[in-house]
Amino acid sequence: MVFVTAFEPFGSSTVNGSQQAALRWAVRDPEISLVVLPVVRAQAWSAAQAALVALPEPPKLWLMLGEAGREPQTVRLEKVAINWDDYRLPDNLGEQPRDVAIVPGGPDAYFASLNVGQVALALESKTPLPVQVSLSAGSFLCNHLAYQALHAALAFPCAFVHVPAWRPEDGPEALEKLVTTLQAIKSAAL
Repeated sequence: MVFVTAFEPFGSSTVNGSQQAALRWAVRDPEISLVVLPVVRAQAWSAAQAALVALPEPPKLWLMLGEAGREPQTVRLEKVAINWDDYRLPDNLGEQPRDVAIVPGGPDAYFASLNVGQVALALESKTPLPVQVSLSAGSFLCNHLAYQALHAALAFPCAFVHVPAWRPEDGPEALEKLVTTLQAIKSAAL
């Protein structure tokens, strides 16, 4: 079983591409256990922890999905999570931490516990959307969740995956390309 998390919409948007892709993916893949997390600094990690504890057995893998910008149409496997919150916009409860540690006194950064370089290499030119390694999960909730997960030193690999910001006007084919790419990432990771 693979644990997948995605985020609800945030900011002025009513859609989150990570949520839409994950919902479609989970419907067709019985190995996926999906949880949509709140875009709330004080709640996302605890909601993920509660979902992990409720699983009947530990997952083989945790893929954390989050939404990146609309361009380029690339799926990014995040190699690094940093111990830093610096939100460019407020979360869904209006919190906007600036220049603060996620875990005071914690390590400055962690590398993904999944070998994202190996996964990206295995998928080179084999997916509808390019899959690349990225060295920055940002400083918003995506990075916050990734850092918390890696700081917890879980017994299974996990990595953060930034997906393009799909919107309904992009059409179902664009969403399908994203889901197919995520399925390939899962297969390569396992």
